[in-house]
Amino acid sequence: MLDHWPEAAGLAIRPLQGGHVNRTYAVGDAVGNDRFVLQCINGHVFTNPEGVMRNLGKLLGRHPGIVAPLPTRAGNLWATDEAGELWRLFPFVDARNLQQLPDALADPAGFAFGGFHAAVADMDDDLEPVIDGFHDLSRYLDALRAAAPEASADVDFVADRGAFRFPDSRTVIHGDCKVNNLLFHPEEPRVTHLIDLDTAMHGHPAWDFGDLVRSVASGAEEAGSAPDVSLSTFERVAFGFARGAGGIVDPEAFAAAPGHMSFMLGVRFLTDHYAGDRYFRVDYRGQNLERARSQLGAARRFDALETAFEDTLHHVTAAVV
Repeated sequence: MLDHWPEAAGLAIRPLQGGHVNRTYAVGDAVGNDRFVLQCINGHVFTNPEGVMRNLGKLLGRHPGIVAPLPTRAGNLWATDEAGELWRLFPFVDARNLQQLPDALADPAGFAFGGFHAAVADMDDDLEPVIDGFHDLSRYLDALRAAAPEASADVDFVADRGAFRFPDSRTVIHGDCKVNNLLFHPEEPRVTHLIDLDTAMHGHPAWDFGDLVRSVASGAEEAGSAPDVSLSTFERVAFGFARGAGGIVDPEAFAAAPGHMSFMLGVRFLTDHYAGDRYFRVDYRGQNLERARSQLGAARRFDALETAFEDTLHHVTAAVV
């Protein structure tokens, strides 16, 4: 596939770890100096991979921190292999890509994603749907009911928990606001680039905020013991997001979002475990069950803090406006 890009043809390639969906590789010289990032979009997950790239093209002119794919010899932003899979090549960015976020970078992370929201707030171009029912909790609950063979403590919790009703919104959101989708300056406490906009879509801005809080608490792997977040860390993320976005539009929805997003991801992991690990890539059988229990545990903790989150968000909004 590298032959489609003259500047990358013949270079060394190695797989990059991390990420649950696409296959990603570092491309560079034989002594390990990375120059490019090659990625194959998972067509099973993204049923409209060409739409992913067209959406990215629409977003590139809106935000200077989005890394642009490089054109092929033919002048296209992607190439297709014999199996019909779509590949793209990005320049390698010398930056810090973190799995766990230190408290000192919580505000810059929030500011980066809030700034993205501000940059696309007046975007008139429609984005193409690329994943059926993404962020549609009712759809995921139906899938779990179909996949789960029998009752369990996890399934019972899912069945018993209520769901916050977010107001309808047509705002463009990133759709995958995880810590490792930010590139930080090598030395300074600021974000230089946003990456992985494959799930950019229309939705409620609180979903991005909630996903960021969830990711700050969980780390990128979303496994292990149930994650937690202190109110001081939450306030740092919220203050940064509010500064970048120009305010918090709905404190009640934003307060509910961390629990909602953790719960929804937990349902997705649990469903995929029962369905045979068909969506999220795993290293061993049972990993998606571990991820599910971690995220459902996070939902319980975030739910308990929802009132405190809302009080904090009102304070942050008053301070920013």
